Amino acid sequence: MYLVILKESDALDVTSFLYRIYPNMSDYLDPNNEELLKDFFSEAQMQVDTLEQNVLVLENEGGNRDAVDEIFRAAHTLKGGAATVEMMELSHFTHLVEDVLDAIRSDQVTVNEDVVDTLLAAIDIIKAMLEKRMDGAVYRDDTSLIEGRLSVLIPESSSHKKGSAKAAAPKPAPVPVAPPQAAAPAPAKGDLSESEIQELKQTGGGMPVYRIRVQMDENGVMNTVGGIQVYASLKSEGTVLKTTPDFEQLYEDTFFPVVDYYFAAQKTPEELTKYVVLPDISLGAEITNIDTLIEAVTGGAQPVAAAPAAVPAPPVAAPAAVDAASTPEAAVISADADAAETAKSAAASTAPADAAKSAAAGEDARKAGKEAGSILRVDSKRIDDLLNLVSETVITKATFNQISSQFNDLQNNLHAIESAYRDKIKSLFDSLPDYLQSIQEGKTVKDIRKQIGEEYGDMFSLFDEFESGLKDNVGKFRTTSQNLGRITGELQEGVMRIRMVPISQIFSRFPRLVRDLSKSLNKKINLVIEGEETELDKSVIEDLLDPIMHSVRNSIDHGIESQEDRRAAGKPEEGMVILKAANEGNMIIIEIADDGKGIDVNAVKNKAIERGLISPNKILTDVEAFNLIFEPGFSTARSITAISGRGVGLDVVRRSIEKLNGTVTVTSEKGRGTKFIIKLPLTLAIIQGLLVRVGPEIYSIPITSVIESLRIKPEDIQRIDNYEVFNIRSDVVSLLRLNRLFGIKSEESQEYNFIVIVGTAEKKMGFMVDSLIGEEDVVIKPLRDQYTNSPGIAGASILGDGSVSLIIDVSQLLELGLRKELEQLRVRERL
Repeated sequence: MYLVILKESDALDVTSFLYRIYPNMSDYLDPNNEELLKDFFSEAQMQVDTLEQNVLVLENEGGNRDAVDEIFRAAHTLKGGAATVEMMELSHFTHLVEDVLDAIRSDQVTVNEDVVDTLLAAIDIIKAMLEKRMDGAVYRDDTSLIEGRLSVLIPESSSHKKGSAKAAAPKPAPVPVAPPQAAAPAPAKGDLSESEIQELKQTGGGMPVYRIRVQMDENGVMNTVGGIQVYASLKSEGTVLKTTPDFEQLYEDTFFPVVDYYFAAQKTPEELTKYVVLPDISLGAEITNIDTLIEAVTGGAQPVAAAPAAVPAPPVAAPAAVDAASTPEAAVISADADAAETAKSAAASTAPADAAKSAAAGEDARKAGKEAGSILRVDSKRIDDLLNLVSETVITKATFNQISSQFNDLQNNLHAIESAYRDKIKSLFDSLPDYLQSIQEGKTVKDIRKQIGEEYGDMFSLFDEFESGLKDNVGKFRTTSQNLGRITGELQEGVMRIRMVPISQIFSRFPRLVRDLSKSLNKKINLVIEGEETELDKSVIEDLLDPIMHSVRNSIDHGIESQEDRRAAGKPEEGMVILKAANEGNMIIIEIADDGKGIDVNAVKNKAIERGLISPNKILTDVEAFNLIFEPGFSTARSITAISGRGVGLDVVRRSIEKLNGTVTVTSEKGRGTKFIIKLPLTLAIIQGLLVRVGPEIYSIPITSVIESLRIKPEDIQRIDNYEVFNIRSDVVSLLRLNRLFGIKSEESQEYNFIVIVGTAEKKMGFMVDSLIGEEDVVIKPLRDQYTNSPGIAGASILGDGSVSLIIDVSQLLELGLRKELEQLRVRERL
């Protein structure tokens, strides 16, 4: 995974941002470079989000200068970044949006609903252009309608309006009155000396070397990055030996009217034309062979300047252009019909190569677009904390090395002591006959004991020094192990914090959604967002948008009444939808609440009877009615609209949340509103698991799915229509034997059976296991190949002893149990 480490307060232009990442930018400037595109897509998505959020702020606070400035900066950055990677359709369109924003910033345009609608529609076009590029294609749809709406908003007196008109209908170029050398201003650093030119010629490696003097368009869309654009265009066709101004200066966001490129390639000046004369980038170019420059420096013929290629010359200037073209000292590039025909022929001849390049570029963009979502922006303080923990780990490693060395010394010492001890014992046993002989000769036992004590008494203290050293070293080992455990825990937490992103990344999309839905449904809705700073694992948050969006749409369409109905019910015309997130232990709680009409239990019951889900005589409780709305295809909408009525929505919510090891519940009060409550683990990478043993195998059950565990006797298990159940607090729970399900041999005739009840309060089941081991942090490793589709298995984990523990997918096993119940029901009905 690619990490971009930024402080949240950083607001970087894409070009300068990339230049900070790649100091030697010339090696990475290829606009089809995958890394460059990945950085651009990630940055562009942030800028688009900034645009949309602040436009919605302007709708409510038209005079908010901070929002206006933020929008303008985002549009300017997006425009420059798109130009850098040659996404010209995006750059041109964003430039028009930028003109409107500049008019708003200068108080020439007043923000109203029409302006906001137009800007939001333009942002939708920008999103579509980005999505197309991320798919490796180019946006080709007609944008003239929205461009016209944007142009209307720009006042006639605005310089941008004039610039746009000038670009649309370019004026003829004035008749040149100055000498050809004055056709373009001199570069910032002047021409090169003879020695510098000779050096460049040698560097060219025998290829023709040209000085390409490009006159930049000050009124162009990206005048400050025009020099980089021409560089990128030339780079694919040869070698850029030098630029004047220097390459680094071209990145300083400064407009240079003229840029010189010293370029080596096996190309003719005519072939190079299309690579340097670019729309909205350059006005014209003078392409001169470097040999001619040497003659000019040494007093020979002077190079002839070119007329601006992008500006058509008037008829009276045509003879001069023809004469200039016939001069052998320089190649003059003009925009007459012959030059256009030549460029057309050259383009046709290189069409196959360009098509191949385009296909390769599209593939690079597609890869970069897919990987852009994996980029994380991390506060540098979190990285610093990790580095501190790593340094502590290094110190702990050194401590363990020292302890290991001391254990090795103790082991060697033990061997020496054991050897001495054995020698003493052997000597003692060898001396026993002599001692017995001495007793027989008349020595007293007391004298013999004293003699043995003096000679072998130190045997009892041989191990004292070793024992003391061992205790000391074991104490150090225990302390260091505890310290390592602390560091590992903090390191794990720190790494998880890096993966954590604020839920505002998805909450920020809902103001626009609510605004559009409220307008289409003709309802007044106030969206209240709370807890948007709550953090969640990125892997979780990526799959969370759809279920929350379905829930919000359901609240707006089904929950909030029309203005007339709300007035009749004594409610304010403006309905309220609350989107709230909060942490609760290692879980995150997301609530989507509204103050609408609530769920009509009778309507749900009638629809369920109509679809055959329940019997007409069944007494339906509120909780059961609430759960029915999550059934696939269930909808109480009277008509099918673009928003609802097709029965697709809440069943998607439940499936998506259960896939994330979470739960979703709904509570409602008629006339007061409805609340959806989503509970999710903070991360899917490491979970708390309950380890259970089934035969010789160990399985992990996610603790978030465990309701309780208990021990029952075999006689407590009963059969209802050949299906095993047991009673717990007057509640009948189905039983699933894991050993039979997974085909594992185990002892079933035990005095007690261990049961783990999993699921939710409404849908639960008991798993029978051989024994309970305990809770443990489980690192989830995904299964591959033939194990991927194993029913009831979500992944695997490696335990502390190196053995593998499979992780049970509770939701799949619950569905499997329900299917078995339905099969039994069908069997009974056939009988």
